[in-house]
Amino acid sequence: MVKGNVWTPQMEAKLQAWHKMQQKVDQSKPAPCFTVTREFGCQAYPFAEALQKRLNARTVGEPWVVVGRQVIDEVAELSGFSVEQIERSENTPASMKAILTMFLDHISAEETEIFTHMREVIRGFAKRGNCILVGRGATHVTQDLPNCLHLRLVAPMEFKIDNISRKYQMSAADAREHIDRLQVQREQFIERFVHEKSDNVNLYHLIMNNARMDVEGLAALADDYLIRMQS
Repeated sequence: MVKGNVWTPQMEAKLQAWHKMQQKVDQSKPAPCFTVTREFGCQAYPFAEALQKRLNARTVGEPWVVVGRQVIDEVAELSGFSVEQIERSENTPASMKAILTMFLDHISAEETEIFTHMREVIRGFAKRGNCILVGRGATHVTQDLPNCLHLRLVAPMEFKIDNISRKYQMSAADAREHIDRLQVQREQFIERFVHEKSDNVNLYHLIMNNARMDVEGLAALADDYLIRMQS
């Protein structure tokens, strides 16, 4: 499994500073929030960072932040859950988990507890606003929050294979296998977490083709949509 960057004290300090500022926000008028899902192989984080840059360039007050799995897992871990527990909840195939729960009831109980806490963490970020939530089922658990705009990135398989091949220095065949395997794992996680499918088009305000436009163009499109929604 490909690991993300290591969590640093500097990142934690930025998160804590942002959290303190957001506590001052008038919760009767929450700031907007984006959620982003994607087919595995699309450029979710580069897109989120490009959108964050655009939003911060025109936003006065609290800065926008990108909140991905690393931040959500870190916050969850501070509350008593290990990253290993969270990753196991995402990556264990549903068929294997079903077999294990026949013998070990605490596994299903542990997963339910983790999911409950992750849902609270995600909704806490969303309610404060000025954040772009990437993955981890954020789109599904914030559907009732009127300040959230939900985005999804899709792309043809050829685009996703090329992106993963270049990113991880893989052959096309290995990239295809990697994409298929991780996509299945993520869909299984979403189905266990929220009993829903990510490709339900009714969940989203915008579904964007990552192969038709670069991340800067996609960010401009999402920013323009937010401006129109606020006008």
